[in-house]
Amino acid sequence: MTGLPLAGLRVLSMAEQYPGPLATMILSDMGADVIQIERPGSGDPSRYLVGFFEAINRGKRSVALDIRQSADHARVLELVAEADVFLEGFRPGKLAKQGMGYADLSALNPRLIYCSITGYGQTGPYRDRPAHDLSFQGVGGALAERLDGSVTGLPSSLLLGDNASGLYAVIGILAALRGRDATGRGTQIDVALSDSVTSLLTAFVGMEGRAGDPPPQAEPGYDIFLCADGLPITLSIAHEDAYWDRLCADLRLDDLVGMKRPARTAQRAGLKARIAAAIATRTRAAWEPVMEEAGQMWGPVNRLSDLPDDPHLQARGLLSRITRADGGDQWVVRQPVLFSAWARPDLTRAPALNEHPDARWEETE
Repeated sequence: MTGLPLAGLRVLSMAEQYPGPLATMILSDMGADVIQIERPGSGDPSRYLVGFFEAINRGKRSVALDIRQSADHARVLELVAEADVFLEGFRPGKLAKQGMGYADLSALNPRLIYCSITGYGQTGPYRDRPAHDLSFQGVGGALAERLDGSVTGLPSSLLLGDNASGLYAVIGILAALRGRDATGRGTQIDVALSDSVTSLLTAFVGMEGRAGDPPPQAEPGYDIFLCADGLPITLSIAHEDAYWDRLCADLRLDDLVGMKRPARTAQRAGLKARIAAAIATRTRAAWEPVMEEAGQMWGPVNRLSDLPDDPHLQARGLLSRITRADGGDQWVVRQPVLFSAWARPDLTRAPALNEHPDARWEETE
């Protein structure tokens, strides 16, 4: 096979900032032709974040259009008429007021898959409420562990709602394409950031308030530890007694071999302190062969700047260097899904604003 699995797919997007561009980047990496409609003059609001915009908008084309202007509105409809997928991230009902809601565009193109990504979805009492990721995590249940004081401070900078909704948008689009193959008709996809956060908690929602296995974080061997040279490593021993015994043997904590999980979690603080003291006796380079020979659950803690030098990521070919439209260069993360039938494509940079004012859909085979 040649090309890429989504070659010939035409994607038109008016979704800005993070979730929508992440979704269209994934589709583009898989071969889709993506045209991004941006605001004239300023473009996507995330363009001021140098590096961020380029990272998730590579491989696309940019057309600056104002749908409030009749000529630009007609231009968008011209592109919609031959598109397979349309993405938008406006508040519910806003595009419908411009004659570009799902009912309007599906009448023009019945095969169109119309994906709406919003904070709280198209329905429900929160649908018109503005928010950023922290609020979606709160509503979605991801901050529950902070309610009892066991975890404090803000969550990780990994934005769960933004990332999860972008991924669910891709899943929904691919499923809708499969459905269109069977029915000949498109559909509207309603993706909410708050719903996406809750969906990540699927395995845990039913356990709330019930006696059951404590989470991995209750284990003394599930944490970050500092080596003698100050470099951190993770140990991720959860419920497996065999890995606990192996770790204790490696650390020469022989009196702890054979300790079962209930006892370990009950004495977490003291046991963690003993593990930390043992890890601190050697450098990370000295621990690596010990951990590898034992088949231990461990790993280095990388800064983002360390990622290009990690030998495993290098072997996976996960990162690539690109030159931006402004002449600077940066690392970007490649599509992590690998196919045996299609090779990874060469990556191209994100477009300058309105770089492709006369963009038309590429001819398909």
